[in-house]
Amino acid sequence: MKKGKKVILVLIFILLLFACENHFEIGEKKVTYQNEFPKESSPALSEFLRSYILGYESILLFKGEAFIYSDRNMNTNSNKLTYFQHTSSQLNEYYDPIFSTDHPEKILHELFDEKKGRLHHEIEDEENKFLPDVTLDKGNVLKIKTDQKNVSFSIPENLDKNLSDELILNIESTNEFGFILQLENDISGEIYYFFALNDLSEMDIFQDIELTSVIEQGQLKPYYPLLKTINESLSVIDYKIIDTKTHEVFKVESEHSFSKDYKYIYLNGRDNPLEEGVQRVQRIEDYVEGNDQYYAEFKLNYEEISDELDFNSVGIGSANTVYFNEDLIVIHLEFDAAITGTAGSTNVIIDLQKNKDNPIFYLVDLGIIA
Repeated sequence: MKKGKKVILVLIFILLLFACENHFEIGEKKVTYQNEFPKESSPALSEFLRSYILGYESILLFKGEAFIYSDRNMNTNSNKLTYFQHTSSQLNEYYDPIFSTDHPEKILHELFDEKKGRLHHEIEDEENKFLPDVTLDKGNVLKIKTDQKNVSFSIPENLDKNLSDELILNIESTNEFGFILQLENDISGEIYYFFALNDLSEMDIFQDIELTSVIEQGQLKPYYPLLKTINESLSVIDYKIIDTKTHEVFKVESEHSFSKDYKYIYLNGRDNPLEEGVQRVQRIEDYVEGNDQYYAEFKLNYEEISDELDFNSVGIGSANTVYFNEDLIVIHLEFDAAITGTAGSTNVIIDLQKNKDNPIFYLVDLGIIA
């Protein structure tokens, strides 16, 4: 009798173990599904939460113990660059409630809405030395102040072009060598990049459609130290990969997706719906070389996900990437119903940190659709 009870207890334990975590074999790969939000933080998940909570309206400039941002100007009414910061510990404390709730979508929405009161802190003067003081005056004239110099820069005069509309001013990047500004005509859609060395001894402005020829002619060489760096020879700007040794430009095809840190490519990651089956992520270096080396390979199986969530679905309606970085991909899935409408929707957090070929799939609807 005692032996029978032990067997029953073991069976109950196994059933409980697999209630939230199910394993499916796909070919030679094993997929683990968990019908919940992750229970604890991790480097990749923390970066996703930071990116989502701060959102498009914040431009990350420096990352470390302190995270420093510029507020994104959305229209011509905002004509000055402004900055704020928060620390790692402030961020961790702020998003911690999401790990102890049964409603992560509700908490995530609150974290997004309430961030300014908790994560927007003033920057001290000693931390401000690489943050240029820039204002865009009427007539599209930049007024720039650094710790070394003050200058005025007329955009129409330097472009030798009449600009009838005021531009929207934002910063692209900054470091000890200088900074890059992005200026956009919200009416025509024209985009310009302004480059300046830190001492303002050299300044140039180019329209985005000119960048490829400007780079190939070596005109951007003085500003290479300002670009986002992939490795010692590759950098990126305006979704273009630049070999800074040869001045060669590699354009990433429109169906592929850049990771947030610009160091990886999710092949066909911008398709909607994402094609079912094997998904591949490449390092930028391998993409440029055109080889078959992959940073990660895993499979998407929409029928399995639908079954796991008990959706009465006849197939996938929409499947798109909403976040992609080194070790974490978040997608949004919407399943078609048999007659009309949807059978259900979910986000899928694909965690590549422990095993890039057999990642963990967290199935949880966070309400993130794009």
